[in-house]
Amino acid sequence: MLLMKLVIFIDWLLIVSGKRKVKLGFQNFTGRGADYRVKLMTGVKIIDAHGYPVETHTVRTGDGYILDMFRIPSSHNCKEDGVKPPVLLQHGMISVADSFLVTGPKNGLPFMLADRCYDVWLANSRGVRYSKRHTKLKASQDAFWYFSWHEMGMEDLPAMIDYILSATKQEALHFVCHSQGCTILMVLLSMKPEYNRLIKTANLMAPAVFMKHPTNKLLKMFGSIILDLKDESFFGPLGIIRFLLGVFCQCSKFKEFCAGMFMLGSEEPSKLMNLTAIPLILATHPGMISTRQPKHFLQLRNSGKFRPYDFGEKRNKKLYNQSKPPDYPLEKVSPLSPIQIYRSQGDTLVSRKDIHTLVSKLDKVVLNIVEFKKWSHTDFIFSNLIEKVINEPIIKVIDLFENKTNRD
Repeated sequence: MLLMKLVIFIDWLLIVSGKRKVKLGFQNFTGRGADYRVKLMTGVKIIDAHGYPVETHTVRTGDGYILDMFRIPSSHNCKEDGVKPPVLLQHGMISVADSFLVTGPKNGLPFMLADRCYDVWLANSRGVRYSKRHTKLKASQDAFWYFSWHEMGMEDLPAMIDYILSATKQEALHFVCHSQGCTILMVLLSMKPEYNRLIKTANLMAPAVFMKHPTNKLLKMFGSIILDLKDESFFGPLGIIRFLLGVFCQCSKFKEFCAGMFMLGSEEPSKLMNLTAIPLILATHPGMISTRQPKHFLQLRNSGKFRPYDFGEKRNKKLYNQSKPPDYPLEKVSPLSPIQIYRSQGDTLVSRKDIHTLVSKLDKVVLNIVEFKKWSHTDFIFSNLIEKVINEPIIKVIDLFENKTNRD
């Protein structure tokens, strides 16, 4: 009785303080995109619009961040019975789960995986609009943004993996990532090596791990300015801007212009970009980030090392017991199969030299080189050729692990 009174009292405190309780786990909504708690255009709406079943699942990290994951549990094109192996897709920086969805069911990896009878989960890292909640902090507070991608690897990713394996009653999953999404996997597997046995295949597209040799001109131009920013949100409110750009960019005559707007992080719009996806990209991107995330990458560029955030000598000594952060122990990275790395010559952010440095630090690696010389950093996600160049090879790796070798 005393315990019941305590629970009621705590609920009352939450109500009068204006804080709503967050329901964790599977969100019991209708499965229609319009019923998701985030309005305007969302990944949930995109999945629903293409006729695929969709679920949202909410996870709480150890340090209090509340993350939404999207799930495509099945497909009408799957003709197999039995358990569907789970696959987790992790987006990169200034991106969200939607980045894997905007190219549609023919080219989008989540749809292709669902059609091949996989249980598809899409991550949303802390800070993006789907994961912009915390048990104690508000996103309007600077303290909410006191994180880099290190915390995503130490907290977000293990919380999502644990949840998925518990929900599906599986012992391990397949992992696909792009850019920063691969960074956080390397953080997790090196710092918490017990998670290696939970990763069946690791498929890394343009992994941003070592960053000593980027050739991106804009990165060089604005790097010093970014390093001087205080720890806070990198972007302001973007909802109305996303909506207006989404409408504006539907007009075919403006699509090249919109491609240029979206690709501000590149030196020029990619010639291989899927232009039909641009309205959806602009309606759902960029994803909110902390200033610490690009600052952390710039620290990697300056040091040539892959290591945790450098807070300065005084704080470093408290956190790391040394004046500089220690290197991540990449020798501990050892998932259940050789790591698949996909790189391209046209990537101005993740260079060939830095990829080869990463390969030299890992045990078992298969290096896959995209033959298109102009293949950019974002073409791994948004190119009109990703179905054959990237997605099919990734699915083949996953199929081979699952002994699904007799498919068309």
